[in-house]
Amino acid sequence: MLLSRILRDLALQRMRILYDLSVEAVRKGDKELARRYISLIIELAGKGRTRPPRYIRRGYCRRCRIPLIPGLTARYRIVSESKGSRLVITCIECGWRRRLMIKSKRRLRGDSRAK
Repeated sequence: MLLSRILRDLALQRMRILYDLSVEAVRKGDKELARRYISLIIELAGKGRTRPPRYIRRGYCRRCRIPLIPGLTARYRIVSESKGSRLVITCIECGWRRRLMIKSKRRLRGDSRAK
């Protein structure tokens, strides 16, 4: 049990380091190296049986595996809809979209002001 916890922590540390390196690689213009780092994160998560942290899971394009950096490799938009607002992240490289719900105020049952 202790060994598995140590291995999981080590894998998470490596994932964080690789993600930071991939972001730096994109900023320097080396997108292929950044893709390789993201592929290593996915491979490490599978072998180590751990889930990457949320900011890493949401921080790369699922189709082309490039880190999503606002203004550089991704476009962030807030879209209002009747069911609630969403954050739409679009990859500039391949056009893939991720839609995330934004918390909205819930209506209480029997609330007369909700009309």
